[in-house]
Amino acid sequence: MKYVVNNKESELERERESLHALVAMYGLQHPIVIKQSEILDELINRYNRIFLRHLQTK
Repeated sequence: MKYVVNNKESELERERESLHALVAMYGLQHPIVIKQSEILDELINRYNRIFLRHLQTK
């Protein structure tokens, strides 16, 4: 389980950094930035589901 969480955390961090770079280049309202934000939101939701499932099994 720890590997899955650490892997997701790394993925989240990469996508977050990508979002920040895109915002710096295009601003907040550009379609590319909005798409990247949606990708990051989905990853956060997946991470939260995994984390909650882990808490429920304890």
